[in-house]
Amino acid sequence: MKNEAVRDGNSISDLAPAAISNLQVVIPHRTAQLTRAALKYAARLADDLNSRIRLIDVHVVPYGVPLDEPPVDPRHVTRRLRQLAQESEVSISAEVVYARDWEQGFRRSLAPGSLVLMGIKRSWWRTSEKRFAARLRKLGHQVVWVEAERTERKPDRAQPSKK
Repeated sequence: MKNEAVRDGNSISDLAPAAISNLQVVIPHRTAQLTRAALKYAARLADDLNSRIRLIDVHVVPYGVPLDEPPVDPRHVTRRLRQLAQESEVSISAEVVYARDWEQGFRRSLAPGSLVLMGIKRSWWRTSEKRFAARLRKLGHQVVWVEAERTERKPDRAQPSKK
């Protein structure tokens, strides 16, 4: 039904307000660069729609350690995630999830039919992020890839000049 409205030329604002107000955009935190690219895209998306944006950071806890006592200081993790969220122009709900497996922890935090914005690096081959996106689509979620801008690689150390 949504595809018919788009084919007929109707805009998103013509859709039912209840469907738009329940839109939940979820951004998985992998790296700061990829997350910033997804947050920038989410800010543009939130201008057009009344949506809720969730930034989820999943931390893997080894099997020998209890889930309620992660090896990483939770204050450090939340502070880092909060800093990323504050860089955005829209309000974001930042969440930290502790799990044994990254993918399972992320999937458990999703509502049915969530819209997931995944920051990816452009590549010619199928990356782990693209394979993960395909698995999310099979589970019924909508996945949008957001390409991160390429940054110049800085040399690790200065090369001595030859005279």
